[in-house]
Parts: sequence; structure tokens; C-alpha cells
Amino acid sequence: MSLIEYDVKLLENGTGIVTEHRKMNMTDGTELYIEMNNLQGSEVTDFSVQGFSNNPDWDSNDSREEKAEEYGILEADDGVELVWGIGEYGEKEYELTYTITNMVRQLEDGQALNWNFNTYGEIAPEAMNIKINGPFDFTQKNVDIWGFGYEGIVELANGGLTSEAQSQLEADGRLVILMQFPDSPFDVTVQANQTLEEQLDKSQDGATYNGDGKLSGWLLSLILGIVLGIPSLLGIVFWRIEVRKKDAGKMRSGYALKKRNKGQTYGDIPYTDGNIFDVSYLLQQIQHGTFEDYFFAYLLKWSKEERIKIHTKETDGWFDKEDTVIELLQRQNYSFNNFDNEDMNFEDKVWSILEEVADLSGKVSEKDMKKWSKKHAKELSELATSMKDESKDILETKGYIRQETTTYLGMKLPFISATREGERLFDRIAQFENHLNDLELDESLSYKQTLPWEEFIIWATLYGKGSDVVESLEKFYPEQWNDWVVQYPYFYGGYHGLYGFSHSMSSGMESGGYNAATGAGGSTSIGGGGGAIGGGGGGAR
Repeated sequence: MSLIEYDVKLLENGTGIVTEHRKMNMTDGTELYIEMNNLQGSEVTDFSVQGFSNNPDWDSNDSREEKAEEYGILEADDGVELVWGIGEYGEKEYELTYTITNMVRQLEDGQALNWNFNTYGEIAPEAMNIKINGPFDFTQKNVDIWGFGYEGIVELANGGLTSEAQSQLEADGRLVILMQFPDSPFDVTVQANQTLEEQLDKSQDGATYNGDGKLSGWLLSLILGIVLGIPSLLGIVFWRIEVRKKDAGKMRSGYALKKRNKGQTYGDIPYTDGNIFDVSYLLQQIQHGTFEDYFFAYLLKWSKEERIKIHTKETDGWFDKEDTVIELLQRQNYSFNNFDNEDMNFEDKVWSILEEVADLSGKVSEKDMKKWSKKHAKELSELATSMKDESKDILETKGYIRQETTTYLGMKLPFISATREGERLFDRIAQFENHLNDLELDESLSYKQTLPWEEFIIWATLYGKGSDVVESLEKFYPEQWNDWVVQYPYFYGGYHGLYGFSHSMSSGMESGGYNAATGAGGSTSIGGGGGAIGGGGGGAR
């Protein structure tokens, strides 16, 4: 197969209408087939092949000539098979359409599409691309995306997801797309008993063994479920594991936390026990606090502390454009090459990025930032990935969370629990978001806002809402804003320039195949993809 293309249209109820385009050189067999199994509550309907007619009484024993330009559906023990005739041998093109219900599922704290698109099975395509669109535009604000099981790129473009393989796919391998929607925008009916984080962890991790070399209880249960052909056993095991963890005190999911704090607000700084980075793990539980958010927040913090100064200069070209230049007013002589140095905290590591890019006069332009970020996209992505564990270590050291274990079926199940003080902190983190949302809905803003605006804007930035606050201030309090620009030129006067500068870093990472916002796309993973639905494969016979 020289090419396979998937075009998926998601409907409001989470159903997907899939169109496949295949280019193949057929030399053997009488029919092509797709095994639609591992559907876990989904159904496949409305199958058709362009230019072919439906044969409701499909017989695989018919000749190649009898099957030509016909298609049908065969019932199987664990799903269905979509079949169609090969026709004449040689270079062929086929366009298939079918509908899959419940491609998007409800999770405990959001919704997700976690689908294995392998419909080719033993006939590995040399080239592959996928496009997924929906009833609304997909953006970095409303969806996180990943690709597993193949070498390629997955990204958001023109309001949809696109992915392209950069090498030939593996026969019978995984072709998994994971899309997570924290705000639950679809009207779905099927629910999975897991959180977004648990789903992602399962997709990213492979099978593991206990230290004694014997199969773990988890893997043994999985194998038994597959061998015995009892999918419900696996569902029970997964459900019991989560119940056991929750009974043992597992920390609430982001969804449960938001539900618990619905209608409650907290208008003060939610965390004053250390650096704003300390709570990044908690922010990420409610889908905020990305690396991009923190980079921008630190730029604002350093401008407030007058550690950096912002300039603008006109760029060369036909059009009048301005380039933001940041001048470092302090030099710490940190090296980004040592960002894994345990003596450097996360803020120092981010500062080392500016030191690394700055010229001898201590200046960094947007253009230089983007160019450097593209070249070092992998290292920046590794730094972004380290945020979760580093923040957890800090919160554990300060007594907000604990690493604990419970047991089930002879296996140890690690989980994180929150201390009483940790519960209070997590509540404040959630309630501060409610405060931000209330202020967005109220045009006057100030009647609830008592924090110094600089601190408030920095914290709002960690929730991805700093620009919304600034736009409201400029719109409803123009005189006050202009006064602040004069009084605090580094912070207020340079806000929009700092925003553009921070974007140059994330733009450079994207060009290098990575993203500053977790789950915003980039390179796919050759491995992983566990837990995906579908993927029965197919072939010719």
C-alpha cells in the first residue's frame, strides 16, 4: 500500500464519520477486509465503498470476479468485518466511508478520543496522514493531542487535527490518536472510569514487570482477560483498582476538585509558601500551568522586579514591523546546558534560557529566541516534561502531598494523596480559577479584585487568562491603564511585547517538532498507545 489517508468528521454526540482513501498495488487475493473489534461499546454503521454496490449476503468463498465492485459486512464474534472486492489486479484506489459511534468518551474530568486507526493490518502503508475535524474548531485552548505507535508529526491546523507519518508504518502496529477535551464540549453517553491523566499515563507507558521477574498481578489479569475472551473482567479489574486507590485516600482528580468547589471563590494569592512553580503539578491537574504559561509569567515577574527591560526595534523588510528585544539587567551566569542541575530551581532554569540566547550586551530578540528554541526544541520539551515530577517533589517535601501505595490482586498500586493542608491548597487553586471566571463575566472587575494588579495578572497568566484580564483593564479603565504604563513601564508598558516574545519561544519549539503547551502536538511516539479503542487491523485474502 503506497498511501492511506483518514478523514474523520466528529459530530456533537461524539460519533465519527470516517472516510479512508487507499492507494494499493494488488497482486493476490479476492477481497480486502477491515476487522472492527475492540470497540468497547462503539458500533460501526453505514459502511460503503465509492462506486461499489452493497451485497447484503456477502460470501467470502465467491470468486474475485463475483466480488468485483461490491462490498459487505460480516458478523464476527467480537465485532464486524468490513469487506469489499479487490477487482482487477494492479494499481488500485479505494475510498471507503463508515460511521463509528462513541468515538469520544466521557472521563471523570473531561472527554477524550483515544482511537487506534489501524485498519490495514498486515498491509503496512508506506505513507499515511490523518485529518480530524469537529463541530467546533480545535485549538490549543480546548484540546490536547498526541500520536502513538508511529513516527511522525501531529498538530493543530485550520481548526482541526492533522498527522502525517514520516516513515512506513509497521504491519499490525498501533496508529493511535489521543485527543483530550478538558471542558467536555461533546454531548456523549458512554463513560470511562478514569481521569485524563490516568488515560495519558496508560498511553505513554509500556508493560512492566515486578523486580522478582514474575508477571505482576496487573499484567497477569490483563493476559487472563485476553486469553479467556472476557473483556468485562478487565473492566472490573480497572474499576476495582480505582476504587481501591480512592478508598485508600487518592487525591481528587481535577474534575472532582472543580465539582467540589463549584460556586466558591478565592480572591487572594492561592499560594504564598514559595515560588509560583511549586504548584505547577496542581495547576496541571485542572489543565493549566503549562510550560508556555510559566515562561510568560516569569517574564512578567522579572519585568516587575526590574531584572529585564523591554525594547522594540523596526525589522528590515517591505512592511513596517516591530521586533521585541529583551535586555537582561542582571546576569547570573547560568548555563542552560546544565538545566538538570539539582542546585538550580525551575525559575533559574528558565532564566538560563535568556542567558544562553543573549548577546554580549545582554539583549535577546524575538527572532533570536525563535531560532534558538527551534534548534533546542527537544531540550526545552524535556524541561517542560520535568515540571510535573519536580513540582511533586517540592509539594511532598513541604507536606502538601504524599506518595502512598495500596494493593490489589497481589500487586502494589502507587498513588498520590493530599494532606489536610494540601487539600486546602488544592481548593484555593480551584477557587482562584472561579474568581477569574467571575471577573470575566463582570465588566466592572474591581468590585471583587483586591490584589495588587501586577500579582493578579501574573497568577492569571498561569491559568492562561492574563491577556483577558489586561484586555478588560484597557477597555474599561483606559485612564488608569495609561497611568500604570507611565508609572511601571517595564511591566504594563511592556506587557504586549512580553506576550509576543513568549510566543516566539513556543513558535520556535513548534517549528522544531515540539510544543510548549503539554499535549499541543509535535512529534509522535513510536511506542505507547495502550488503552486505545479499535485497531483490529485488516488485510487481503
